[in-house]
Amino acid sequence: MGSALVVGDRGSGLTTFVGLLYAAQLRLGTEERDEFRFSADRETIRQLEGIYGELVAGRFPDWDADWDTHPLSFVFAFRAGTFPRLGGPGVHRSGGFDSFRMRFGGISVESMAELAQHDAILEVSTRQLFESPVVVPLLDASRLRPPDPTTNSRPLEVSDRRLASTFQLLCRYLATGRRRTPQELYPMFVVTKFDQCPPGTLARLLVPPSPPASWPSGVREAVGERLLTAYFPHTLRVLENAKGMRGRSIAAPQWFFSGLQLVPGSAGGRIARRSRIPVGGWEPEYPFEEYRTLIHRLGTLAHRFPGEDEGS
Repeated sequence: MGSALVVGDRGSGLTTFVGLLYAAQLRLGTEERDEFRFSADRETIRQLEGIYGELVAGRFPDWDADWDTHPLSFVFAFRAGTFPRLGGPGVHRSGGFDSFRMRFGGISVESMAELAQHDAILEVSTRQLFESPVVVPLLDASRLRPPDPTTNSRPLEVSDRRLASTFQLLCRYLATGRRRTPQELYPMFVVTKFDQCPPGTLARLLVPPSPPASWPSGVREAVGERLLTAYFPHTLRVLENAKGMRGRSIAAPQWFFSGLQLVPGSAGGRIARRSRIPVGGWEPEYPFEEYRTLIHRLGTLAHRFPGEDEGS
């Protein structure tokens, strides 16, 4: 089973992220049924249908997923041969599809920073999440303000230190994990609320005016590195220092950009929707291609996930 740990500041859009991840699976599972399928346990569906229902109704979710008692668990299935390297103990083949289970757990960087400082005794479920090969940091683009020339403080400095501490803690768990082979951590940065990023910041980061799905090769990585350099230098330093370290290597970050289209002039910021013809129903207006790419990225990594009998 593979697992992904989703981390971010409180209010960074974690609940919306998992709701849109579910929306993308629904769309892929209906529009590309011959290439992709998914399933989930009853508790996961129960939680996500509530979140998805709010998004489809044009409202932002006002409650969080119950990560503590029940991490979200999906089975992703791709047509056999979609990923030539897909195989290994965590991958199963049936009916012409390769499938693997992914468990998503979430925690705030504030909580991670407290755990790093106090070296608390962790529950089994928390330790398992810390051993996740995939970490999904959420960066709230609405908070990427230009520096204030009247002060010496840097925007998001506290968030940067907390995220850096999060990566250091995860590296420590990788290095002391039960498996003897060197472990690698795969960061998948999701820039949330990208539609609310200040124009001055977009210009500072040299972000193209076109949607992220149409950016040329290499632009995502360049924008991401500039974002880390400008707002998360401590985190960037941890990522760079961990490259190639024995037992706790960090792969090059992957970047995804998420946001929601709002109804112009709507009170309280109602979410725009699109019809799911011919399937029926509605879905929120969101960057589907970003989530499709994220799900496919998990497919490329699935052969690295341990099997069910390895307990993570």
